[in-house]
Amino acid sequence: MNYHAATLLIAGSLGLGACGHGSAPTYTLYRTSSMDGSLRVHWGTFDAHESDPSYNKANCEMAARLLNANMQALNGGTNAESLGFWCEVGRFSDKGPIPDSFTAAFPTDI
Repeated sequence: MNYHAATLLIAGSLGLGACGHGSAPTYTLYRTSSMDGSLRVHWGTFDAHESDPSYNKANCEMAARLLNANMQALNGGTNAESLGFWCEVGRFSDKGPIPDSFTAAFPTDI
């Protein structure tokens, strides 16, 4: 492969890789651990390439609210204060704070 063909191939690859840039930021869904309250358990990553910058955040937060509401329902309507789901911008990290409370809600438009 000559120099010009290699340059075009690399430039084309970079251009395709850049298509996803500027899209919705990645969000990670975390869960606390019932065995160790200081653990941040990775539950899911929301990294869809959408033009709406709030797309991944909205979907992650909806999942967290539903999962928290389900946990409350399983616990007889009470919230186990140290157990819950939450979202953070970016990819998974085992470092960082754990929230004091967790928002819970079932869909209201059904």
